[in-house]
Amino acid sequence: MNFIKSNLYLTLFLILLGLGPIASYGQEKGLTLALFDVDATPPIGSLLAYDPLEKKDDLGLRAKGVVISGSGLPIVICAIDWIGIANESQDAFKESLAEAASTIPSRVAVHTLHQHDAPISDWGAEKILKEAGLDPKAYESSFDRLLINNLKDAIRIALKDAKPITHIGTGKGIVEKVASNRRILGDDGHVAYTRTSSTKDKKIRDFPEGLIDPEVSLVSFWNEEEPLAVFSYYAVHPQSYYLTKIANPDFPGIARYMRQLSVPDAMHVHFNGAGANVTAGKYNDGAKINRKILAERLAKGMEQAWDNTVKTKITKEDVYWQQEPILLTPKETLPEIAQEMRTQNARWLTNNVQKLAWYNRQALGKKIDISCLTLGDVRILHLPGELFIEYQLAAKAERKDLFVTMAAYGDYGPFYIGPSSAYTEGGYEVGTSPVTAEAEPIIMGAIKKMLHREIPNNTTESPFVLKSESQQPLRTLAEWEEKKKSWKNNMASIMGTLPFRDNLKRPEINYLDSTVESTYTKHHISFDSNERNQVTAFLYIPHKIKVKAPAMLVLHSTGDLGKKIVDGQGPLENRALASELAERGYVVIAPDYPSFGEQKDHDFSKDGFDSGTLLAVWNHMRCVDALTYMDEVDSERIGVIGHSLGGHNALFVAAHDSRLKAVVTSCGWTPFDYYDIGEAGIKNYGGRLGPWAQDRYMPVIKKLLPEATLPFDFTHIIASIAPRPVFTNAPLQDSNFSVEGVKSGIEAIQPVYNWLGYPDNLQVRYPNASHDFPENTRKEAYSFLDDVFGFTPLKKLAFEK
Repeated sequence: MNFIKSNLYLTLFLILLGLGPIASYGQEKGLTLALFDVDATPPIGSLLAYDPLEKKDDLGLRAKGVVISGSGLPIVICAIDWIGIANESQDAFKESLAEAASTIPSRVAVHTLHQHDAPISDWGAEKILKEAGLDPKAYESSFDRLLINNLKDAIRIALKDAKPITHIGTGKGIVEKVASNRRILGDDGHVAYTRTSSTKDKKIRDFPEGLIDPEVSLVSFWNEEEPLAVFSYYAVHPQSYYLTKIANPDFPGIARYMRQLSVPDAMHVHFNGAGANVTAGKYNDGAKINRKILAERLAKGMEQAWDNTVKTKITKEDVYWQQEPILLTPKETLPEIAQEMRTQNARWLTNNVQKLAWYNRQALGKKIDISCLTLGDVRILHLPGELFIEYQLAAKAERKDLFVTMAAYGDYGPFYIGPSSAYTEGGYEVGTSPVTAEAEPIIMGAIKKMLHREIPNNTTESPFVLKSESQQPLRTLAEWEEKKKSWKNNMASIMGTLPFRDNLKRPEINYLDSTVESTYTKHHISFDSNERNQVTAFLYIPHKIKVKAPAMLVLHSTGDLGKKIVDGQGPLENRALASELAERGYVVIAPDYPSFGEQKDHDFSKDGFDSGTLLAVWNHMRCVDALTYMDEVDSERIGVIGHSLGGHNALFVAAHDSRLKAVVTSCGWTPFDYYDIGEAGIKNYGGRLGPWAQDRYMPVIKKLLPEATLPFDFTHIIASIAPRPVFTNAPLQDSNFSVEGVKSGIEAIQPVYNWLGYPDNLQVRYPNASHDFPENTRKEAYSFLDDVFGFTPLKKLAFEK
């Protein structure tokens, strides 16, 4: 009895601390919502986007958001009262908030409301200015880092008090006499007047409102009858007047606060829509009283939307997160900013250096995610930059059967983004836009794809995403990593365990000889992979590398020629993967597999590894090490490709090395249950999996023959690589690896990619061929790599034209 009482007291004590059962209520089952709200106002004396901060507004600046848990990994959505967060700063915010919520950065959306009396953040711009010996001014990042840490702390605390989500509410209201179009066209179809946020010229104010979206949309989260959070979306430049040297959230922040007073039980989070060409200029001449008037009008529309709200039940099956990475085309003049910034004032730097930072990222293929949150019939789009209102209206028109709304001002790097038509009309916005008219089809293509995608219904039922000890889905990145760790341990029980890689030295490459081809130079190299083993390889360096290039680890198929096979020196066609990729502009390293090529006399009994497979993984990882140190290589864009022997070793090394961002496996795998070598083969090798028991592969399997059952499969290996992109070539007539097995395996793995929000990252092709990598499929595989890496090949191969 005393024991029971002691435990009861302990439980009550933990509850009081917020650590007991009450704190975790609803977190093991179903959907939950955690709320966080942090002061985002920098200290007096800090630089805002355009001025030093001298005073704080009564409301101050806020960073507010939620964590949605229970459908895939947690989803974090955050809105901040800043003018913009761009490029490397977006990366930092997303990575940090993801870490706090135990999720991945791609499931984090960070938006600003674009108030002008507020900070701007771009660590890439800060770095550019500092490296040029210039004062980073508004881009100085000290407070950015403090806010990030405060957000992380707030999220961790909020997760302890997460509440169940049972319903979603949706409502719309009309906002009157706030928004008007900024661009007024003349008879010639060009911009004749610009209606700024505060327009003093009555003639310009008196023009019609023009194209706007008058709707304010509300999405609310409920625990039965209790409202937990209200998201509001409205597209307009959020300025009544600015350059006050007072950090303030302007009229949208006041409207948000008014609604917080009216519905105090819920946290109110506001998002700016596609408001690049929409201002309050028709209804605002800059008089300070208009801030209050505009706020009241917006709050009235929000109130109407709240009164119109309709609640619907929601379950974890109704929630889905997806994203489409895009790469926008930059204007060719952007590099000129690097010279011009040395003579320009602080305001010019604020408006332009981020564009240069974005241009530099674009040149390295760094994409921006457009994402979409599905909540039943709701679609919330998360977009970058300052989008014109045409994008928002087009998105709503695309799916009139759904409740579609949009938050813009995500990654602020691309600045103004107009529709194609705007770039012939002129005006300030497109004149200062760093992107081209090609942006519209790219962005609208991504929007349409997400709005029309059928939401997978198997994202929480696959055994790959369930806790091993129960039928409950995994909820956090920590649980997902633990699941992957168990698969890796199972692999290690057969392959062996890699040596520690701590404090590894840079590979010392010996250049044995070189051959200059028309588009690249091929070096014959070697280096020690550790004290007992050596890598022998071909290294290909393209001649016309403008910026750091993507690189590929290319693994050959079974054959005495080893690396010469992928150089095109073997008797079989369709194997010259290394030389082809080099010709296209990739830096390539192609090593010998132990026991082939220059490694033909390798003694597996003396290499210190438990299996030839593991030694190969080690050597291949050392090849990746070598690539990361090369000046020509972008270390964030390294992939692996292989055929047959190289096909499964591409998977093995990618499962061990997260630096490999894309995988192409040709004729390289089928689940072990489908591996069939026939009666003669079984007799010859001592069992169906006997070929895998050779010293050059995984000799421990010998102990499990003849009826070997392995504790891991290729499905586990590919699932552990997810959500990184994997492309499989599985010919219909492949006698080595059953195509039926591949089809079964893909069906088993696809839910993992769906669950992580990357359904298209698992690609497979089934050409009508034998154990081969035919041209059409290679063309698709190379295009797949180009797309992943945001790379335009320097040259198209003959079969690609």
